[in-house]
Formats: sequence, C-alpha cells, structure tokens
Amino acid sequence: LYLTVEVGLGGVLVIDGVPAVGGSGAGGEYGHMPFGDRSRRCPCGARGCWDNEVDGRALARHLGVAPPDDPRAFAVEVLERAERGGEADAAAAVRRVAEALASGVAGLVNAHDPDVVTLGGLAPLIRAAAQDDFDAAYLDGLMEFRRADPIPLRAASLGDDSALIGAAAAGLDVVLSEAGLDEWAADFERAAVRG
Repeated sequence: LYLTVEVGLGGVLVIDGVPAVGGSGAGGEYGHMPFGDRSRRCPCGARGCWDNEVDGRALARHLGVAPPDDPRAFAVEVLERAERGGEADAAAAVRRVAEALASGVAGLVNAHDPDVVTLGGLAPLIRAAAQDDFDAAYLDGLMEFRRADPIPLRAASLGDDSALIGAAAAGLDVVLSEAGLDEWAADFERAAVRG
C-alpha cells in the first residue's frame, strides 16, 4: 500500500506488481474515505473525508488561521516550526494531524492486509514530527491480532520526485511492452510507406 500526503491524500494498493485502480480507474482516492470529521464537507462533495484531516489545510484549522493558498508549503512551514521546538501550538497541530493520518493508515491496513505501507510526500515528515503520537495512534487503530507484529511503515525512497518517476516508468512500461513495440513498428512501417 502506497500513501502520499500533498494537498490531500492519495495512494494505490499494488497487488502482484499491478496497481489496483478499480472499476472506473478511480481507485486510490483514499483521502475521500470517511475517516474525518463528519460535520465537515470536503470540496469533493462528501462529508468526513480523510483529506480534510491530514494536510496543510488541517494544520491551518488547528492553528486557527485562514486556509492557506498553498497548503503543501504551509504544511512544510508548520512541520519545520514544530521540529524546531518552542512553538506549542505548531507541535499540537502536528500531533493532531499525525494521529489522524496514523488512524486512517491503520484502517487501511485492517482492510487491505498489505505486506508493507510506504509513506510518500509529506507523510514521512508528519510521522517524524510527532513519531510517538503517530505510532501510538497507528497501533491503537489496528485490530488486536495485528499489534504484536504490525505491518511495517516505510518512508518512500524516491522523495519529492516519486510521482514523476512513477509516471515516467508507467509510460515506459506501455511503450516498451510487446504491444507498445508492435504499435511503434506498425507506425514506422506506415510512415515508410507514405514516404
């Protein structure tokens, strides 16, 4: 299971190396699972979306400030303030977001039973900024039989470029597949005939 926090939260479940995209291709919209406050309507139209609890918009709400124009940059700023220490309000906001993120991760682990959960984007930074709170909320959200040997959580290794690298790899997979190479050869032959 791969999860990333940027502006909101998304991800993908990978089964035997293949992303599970669902019947309409919209699989992985984990940020729109109702893991959040049911009184809050999401821009997607649903109530209680997890998105509303785990990014820069949530941090702003916990700090009592206006929603930021750039939620990702705002989140980075608040995470840095919390890491430096001395700002109890920033640290408390980060703890709340970390707990909300970890609780949802536990729910997905309970539902999907993955081998590993990889956290990308801001998720590893949120976890690191409130490690004890994150880990406690994760364990608390797991079914009891999972707690003795919880599914491991790992930080994504490709950093901020992971989505770009993944998109390039997916494109190359299509082009360099047998069908993709056959299509390229057919296009080359058609161009040669036109000539």
